[in-house]
Amino acid sequence: MTTAHELNRLNDESIYSILYFYHIEEIPAEQLGMRYGVSSLTIEGIAKGRYRPKCYENFMIVEGILERRLVKRAQSQ
Repeated sequence: MTTAHELNRLNDESIYSILYFYHIEEIPAEQLGMRYGVSSLTIEGIAKGRYRPKCYENFMIVEGILERRLVKRAQSQ
């Protein structure tokens, strides 16, 4: 179960790192939970945007921009 105490323990930098490791590096929630000292449910909630939705939204915007740049670069070569 995710608690407010777990979420308060994580700063924005940690949230963005979790999002990166979960979505880009595909590190499992259980492993990230152990690394950051929170439950795997908390990691999954962060990864799906239920907790800290503004960080999730910002992460998705940046990743979308980077993905479009990569596609554009690949098409121009």
